[in-house]
Amino acid sequence: MLRVIHAYTVKPGVDEAAFVEWLDSQLDQVTRRFGCIGRKTWVFVDGFEGTYEQPRPVRRPRYLNEAFWVGEEAAGNFRRWLLSPEGAALRRRWFDSIIDHTVLRYVDYEPPHVVTDD
Repeated sequence: MLRVIHAYTVKPGVDEAAFVEWLDSQLDQVTRRFGCIGRKTWVFVDGFEGTYEQPRPVRRPRYLNEAFWVGEEAAGNFRRWLLSPEGAALRRRWFDSIIDHTVLRYVDYEPPHVVTDD
């Protein structure tokens, strides 16, 4: 399984609630066709860097849009669609409405398998 996170902040002047609702509905509709098996949007509350004894506040994008994909190929197929003429309208509205965008991709951690003589 592949986990993809888009972190972003909605641009000033854009209706934040309406945009996030629109983006979620559009991504729900499109990504399932490509193998997305679950999605969730999170709102950043707070955080810190360093230790609990000496924390330093951090600045992060306000939203995390998290998607779970059956694998890298499925997520890649969606990315290709998003970059295609068919995905242009969604892509334009999405990226014209946000700033501080970052994409993070994670796979499940599997500890090394130990081979024994058993």
